[in-house]
Amino acid sequence: MAGAVSPPLMAKRSNSYEHLVFPEWQSRLLMTSSLNFVLASAYAAHLGQTTLSLFLIVAGVNSLNYWRSPGASWRRDADLTAAIGGLLYCLYAGFWLADAHCLVAFASLLSGLLCFRKSWNLSLGHNEVWAFWHAGAHALSGMAAVTLARGDVASKGTDLTPPHNIVAECSVAAILITLVADLLRPEVPSEVPSKGR
Repeated sequence: MAGAVSPPLMAKRSNSYEHLVFPEWQSRLLMTSSLNFVLASAYAAHLGQTTLSLFLIVAGVNSLNYWRSPGASWRRDADLTAAIGGLLYCLYAGFWLADAHCLVAFASLLSGLLCFRKSWNLSLGHNEVWAFWHAGAHALSGMAAVTLARGDVASKGTDLTPPHNIVAECSVAAILITLVADLLRPEVPSEVPSKGR
């Protein structure tokens, strides 16, 4: 149709999160990448990693549910809660990994978290590629989860105190330092378009 305006390629933002409108391609991309958690959960269950599998299926279902219709709602809160719970469990369980499993799991997990962070920063700047970074984070998080399952984290037994693991300790320290630095960073006021007189 001549003169028709094509839909925007990125989310429109107002002053509050409640008015975000995501293009369909972003929602579909992130729903598809959320399947990484469901597939990783099935694989963990197959290997007898029940606790890991439960955390992953909860995160996957909540992520799928959120991205089918993103926006401010209980679905977003549930997605964030499940994602944080899954992340904390994976960080904790990762202390029992050794050798290559440990290196791959924490490299994937840290890379995934950096992708989430980049995604968030790009989305604040209205850059449409944020969705690709977010999907990459889903993929890397799924890889970390599969590595945890392969590393047999359920075999830690009844000892709840994590063993000494320099890779895990440095990874957790890097995450905490980044969080503190982000929280202490001064907020830059967004540009408000000037109104013509």
